[in-house]
Amino acid sequence: MKRIRVLDNRGQEYLFPLEQPVMEVSIGRSQDNDIVLSSKTVSRRHAIIKVMRDRILLVNQSANGVFVNGERIDRVRELRLGEFAAIEPYRFCIEPSGAQGAMGANPGAGYRSNGQPQSRGPSQGHRAGGAPGRRPPGGATGQMPAHHRGAQAALQTSAPPANRQPPPTSKDWDNVQELLGDLAPKMDYEEPRVNLVAEEVVIHDRKTRQALVEFKSELHDELKERLDLHSFQITDYSSPRVVRQVSGKLKDLLKQRHHEIPPPYTPEEVFKELMDEVCGLGPIEDLVKHKGVSEIMVVDRDHIYCELDGEIVLTDRFFNDEKAMMTVIERIVIPRGRRIDESTPLVDTRLADGSRVNAVIPPLALKDPCLTIRKFPDDRLQIDDLINFGSLTEDMAKLLARAVRAKKNIVISGGTGSGKTTLLNILSSFIGPTERVVTIEDAAELQIYQQHVISLETKPPNLEGEGEIGIRELVKNALRMRPDRIVVGECRGGEALDMLQAMNTGHDGSMTTVHSNSPVEAIARLETLVLMSGMELPTRAIREQIANSVDVIVQQTRYSDGSRRISYISEVVGLNHDDGFVEIEDIYRFRQTRTDEDGKVHGYHRATGYLPSFLNEFLVMGLASEDDFF
Repeated sequence: MKRIRVLDNRGQEYLFPLEQPVMEVSIGRSQDNDIVLSSKTVSRRHAIIKVMRDRILLVNQSANGVFVNGERIDRVRELRLGEFAAIEPYRFCIEPSGAQGAMGANPGAGYRSNGQPQSRGPSQGHRAGGAPGRRPPGGATGQMPAHHRGAQAALQTSAPPANRQPPPTSKDWDNVQELLGDLAPKMDYEEPRVNLVAEEVVIHDRKTRQALVEFKSELHDELKERLDLHSFQITDYSSPRVVRQVSGKLKDLLKQRHHEIPPPYTPEEVFKELMDEVCGLGPIEDLVKHKGVSEIMVVDRDHIYCELDGEIVLTDRFFNDEKAMMTVIERIVIPRGRRIDESTPLVDTRLADGSRVNAVIPPLALKDPCLTIRKFPDDRLQIDDLINFGSLTEDMAKLLARAVRAKKNIVISGGTGSGKTTLLNILSSFIGPTERVVTIEDAAELQIYQQHVISLETKPPNLEGEGEIGIRELVKNALRMRPDRIVVGECRGGEALDMLQAMNTGHDGSMTTVHSNSPVEAIARLETLVLMSGMELPTRAIREQIANSVDVIVQQTRYSDGSRRISYISEVVGLNHDDGFVEIEDIYRFRQTRTDEDGKVHGYHRATGYLPSFLNEFLVMGLASEDDFF
């Protein structure tokens, strides 16, 4: 058997027995870890030690890093028995259970009954830091002392740089708190977890959850043997036939082994969790189905966030391990014809309902695989919904509807998560029912009501790195398909030049979105994207192309309270021949007046008084009368 020896900078040592030949031990400041180090220099989840019989892997999960022999470990390093690693101000190593203490420390050092270090005595059953479910006896937490002064020189892994400032004393930290008040860093803050189903949130300690994970793993193995799950394709798991087979066998297994279910879990809870893992998306299955959740953000196996009614919250959901995370990602990616592996460690795709999915795996993701899902609402929003939400006024809605019907070229600008795609979907509903529309996207999200719609989606490269077809190629091909309008989900590269040329060569009424923070920045963004096409065009020629192609810029903004509003509707007037810049005139603006004590943003939309140049076209086309304007 082996054990982990942890030394602090006073020479005190703490022992953590490794009870299994294959184990995974987490180290960090959070109480969820197996070994809790309470220093503020330690991250919440700092590192993981993976013991695999004769091999020991140290996995760094912190930007602060872990050091071995003075060398910073950014990702993974194999450790030898007795080789020390350092997380300032602690050092630790893995050694045989009978090894003698290092640096003259007592090998039997553990805890007294009051939770303080003692010089001699057994160390069985005690953790360095007293992680949940296995605390030292007594009333104290048993965490390792933090920021010890007068550290022994022998315990320093390397001498600090000459220009490095000493860590602040407790007096300095009190001064910072006094100076900044609520703005001071909350180093020990633990974000509350939210249960989206039950009213009461119960977060079981790590040992209790691990018992459930092991029990579910045994049931899963039995299911594999009885149903031969290995023979199923990854697209089969959600089919009604497989769901019926798994459900029936799982119920039989739970009847036979119900007495083995670790308390306080119930057979119903185990059945639900295992069905989600075998046939669904594991712990995020309920989040995908939840009506109030608009976005799901998996940071790592222990931290799954979601946007609930405009607010980002930490949920009480967990993944069992990295393998479970990869299984869920592959179930999303593979049915869409995409792949994700070490050679292609990131992917953009969608769920069956059109929800946008982005996945990133190691080595790009330093910790666990990351997953972000932007959900589509079950009920498609209409323009009156935006009016009721306060996103725009009735007059603004009429102006945009008339601009779409009059075939004005529209660019929707905004930041990430500001609602650009939602607004593009809504504006597309004003396109004439007999027009031929071609939509082009990386991952298909647009839901256009018209019948005469051709939807195109990009294609990733194959295993040999060939066969990729991007948005730019699709835009060029769309010009040969006799479109009345071209709608590009998002311009993010050289396709912006082809889009502008399409807008300026008989395909009026086209629409797209770009990432920028204002209408002026949207023009600059389009300039940059055109330069990415590789065409060596002079700046003035690019600006003339933009001025002649784009008619309206709609700026979508997400505010601090999570609300999304149209902050500008602007007309692109033309090119100023004196200074060579594209001129923009604002038609409507949103003015924020205040933020109340609950964090809600207050303000109003107002017309600037500028009359757009295309009002006469509305009159000629019979879309409005003279009494309709302002």
